[in-house]
Amino acid sequence: MSIVVFGASGNIGSNIRKEALSRGHRVTAVTRSTDLEAEERLTALKADIADADDVAKIVSGHEAVISAYSPGLSRHSAEDAAELIGKAHDALFAGIKRAGVRRLIIVGGVGSLEASPGIDVVDSDFYPAEHKAHTLRNREILRSLRRGDHDLDWTYVSPPLSIKAGERTGKFRLGEDRLLRDEAGESRISEADFAIAILDELDRRKFVRRRFTAAY
Repeated sequence: MSIVVFGASGNIGSNIRKEALSRGHRVTAVTRSTDLEAEERLTALKADIADADDVAKIVSGHEAVISAYSPGLSRHSAEDAAELIGKAHDALFAGIKRAGVRRLIIVGGVGSLEASPGIDVVDSDFYPAEHKAHTLRNREILRSLRRGDHDLDWTYVSPPLSIKAGERTGKFRLGEDRLLRDEAGESRISEADFAIAILDELDRRKFVRRRFTAAY
């Protein structure tokens, strides 16, 4: 399959890129500034996801798009990050529509998962207040997809509370709207295993027009 990966040099995006290439997909990897090493079946581009014209040109002719875009939360306030996330996704939706590509997988946030019945993670008492602004914007993106604002074959993927570099085990659980925790009460997964879950969804289409999460 020919796919575009936005945010392809980030912690999650680089694992998605590597997993896709390992499965034989042809990958157009889009980054803001990072130079990627040449690989078979890999095309590397530098572009701004917040430019709908650039998005349309890049994704045209591809079969699917995976967005692991992040504004770089360590470099921005939550409010600025929220604005950047909104602009990026507005351009992403507009560009994909213009190019006629229907399949989109978005790596979103943990905040819209239910921490307990009726209470989202972002609204829980343990969620850091300094992260709320951009987390609420991510939740609104999911809600807009569920409302049908964008006529796409979308899938929204939420990570658990902790996602870090680690072993590629291929062993994890899938869920939909509830935050997953292990027997010790931890909510976690490695970036490599999270990438497996995302590429499995690309290949199997189990959660089209739905959200899912993956964790140990």
